[in-house]
Amino acid sequence: MKIGTTPRTLWNTFGKYRWHIVALTTLGFLAAIVEGIGVNAVIPLASFFTSGGVPTDFISRAIQGVFAFIGIPFKFRYLIAFILFMFMVRAISMVVFGYIRGWISADYYNSESQALLKRAFSASWPFLLKQKLGYVHNTMVRDLQCTSGLLGTVSQVIQSFSGLLMYLLVAINISPIVTISAAAGGAVLLGVVRPFTLRMQRIGNATSKIEKDISNFLTEHVIGMKAIKVAGKEKDALTSGNVLMNNLRTLQTRFALTQSLGTSLFQPFSIIFVLILFAVMYNTPGFSFISFAAALYLIQKIFTYLESGQGAFNSMVSLLPYAENMTTFKNSLAEHAQHEGHGTHKFVFEKEFAFENVSFAYASDSKPVLYDVSFSVKRGETVGLIGLSGVGKTSVADIILRLFTPTSGQMTLDSVPAENISLNEWRSHIGYVAQDVFMFNGSIEENIRFYRPELSMDDIIAAVKQANIYDFVMSLPEGFDTRVGDRGVMISGGQRQRIALARALVDNPSLLILDEATSALDHESEKLIHESIRALRGKVTVFIIAHRPSTVAEADTILVLNHGRIIEQGTPEDLLKNHESYFYKMQKA
Repeated sequence: MKIGTTPRTLWNTFGKYRWHIVALTTLGFLAAIVEGIGVNAVIPLASFFTSGGVPTDFISRAIQGVFAFIGIPFKFRYLIAFILFMFMVRAISMVVFGYIRGWISADYYNSESQALLKRAFSASWPFLLKQKLGYVHNTMVRDLQCTSGLLGTVSQVIQSFSGLLMYLLVAINISPIVTISAAAGGAVLLGVVRPFTLRMQRIGNATSKIEKDISNFLTEHVIGMKAIKVAGKEKDALTSGNVLMNNLRTLQTRFALTQSLGTSLFQPFSIIFVLILFAVMYNTPGFSFISFAAALYLIQKIFTYLESGQGAFNSMVSLLPYAENMTTFKNSLAEHAQHEGHGTHKFVFEKEFAFENVSFAYASDSKPVLYDVSFSVKRGETVGLIGLSGVGKTSVADIILRLFTPTSGQMTLDSVPAENISLNEWRSHIGYVAQDVFMFNGSIEENIRFYRPELSMDDIIAAVKQANIYDFVMSLPEGFDTRVGDRGVMISGGQRQRIALARALVDNPSLLILDEATSALDHESEKLIHESIRALRGKVTVFIIAHRPSTVAEADTILVLNHGRIIEQGTPEDLLKNHESYFYKMQKA
């Protein structure tokens, strides 16, 4: 990222707050103006002790004119009150400035959090599959926090450089020569520290990337902690993580050092500059110590504002990579949003659901995983899809769930193409149970309810009974309020699967998909799930995906998938009669 892209990045990030930022800028200038006038008023205040209160500079004469216009005597006590009033106005301006800045930051964080979450949930499944979980998490948390903090640095830049400008104007009024010299010296100093700004920009880019790597490392290794421990690879994983942590520490140290070097030059430079100016101006004709003292105070304030403005600008540059990353991620999510579809047909399943010559590849340049797959499922049937791992069974399920779109061919429901039915309408009639069940750290009831507040407790109990887990739930001391732990670790695999089955059944789906749902279960748990499936026969169309023939032995129809093609199809009895069939060989193996 180049510094020249800074305005565009800031506009993309905070453009909708442009009028608030205009207000911030106005308040920044107002605070600087009243502070400058208040400081300048010290000159006529001092003149009461030196020249009888006769002002000599433009601002002082303007102050006297204002006093005359409103009919207030230009006297010491009234001037003191005027100076106090100016600084009170400045204080009020800064309070309003801080409130607006805080409101923008809070509103931005809130609205962007919701927008990112909405876009993430609305993104297409093929796009999400390619993302690193840690990168997504880091972008939605760390990048958002840093981008929200970016406004604070922008506000500081506005405040510092508005103060700088106004102090320059007041200083010019008091001593043009001194002020022009100070401005020239400040410009030289900014040129000297510019390389530090560019270096901090590079460090900011590198830091943003390494933080994402660390987030991804932590996410992957926390999820895979059991596998790491079983393999005895804790030390190796720790070494790999330490490399990333050490790289981040090095970058943070370099940034702190560069930032310190970039701002540490201002104070000594300003002191040396003041001493040189005093030595030069002291012997000039008409030298006024009061005016020079005021000018020196203003110059010191100019360099102070210059230092704080440069520091804020450096911080802003270091935070800009986070804003750019977040903007890029948001645009990618929007670009890969899932197509909800504009179908007007209702989900009506009276006859059959079918695949018609469906082929599918994950990418246009990759090898297809499904070739010309055709089959039909009658309403109320239980169908088993079997085959070895990697032959495309889950791809069939993902197409039924409309996570993917067929490369060619089509999926139909009662002869209506699936794309003619809206995505929400489609999925609201399908229940799904995967091998790896998603459960959050909540109660059993919450995991079954699954963001459906409209469900009654009677609905949940009925689904739990259908899933053959009611007795287990009621045997627990806290019943439905029992917490299952992170990812359901407090209950067994079979219990998780049956809770997931209850979650799928509570909406009375027209089509229930079990994707290897019993492959890792013990015999007793598998038996209970099969009893649940058997009770659904004729009421719900069940699509069972498995690699063990025994899992689908009671199905009405068996589909055998091999290398992306349906190679056998028929009832279990018919396939078992054919001793050359894949189903027979797998059953007897």
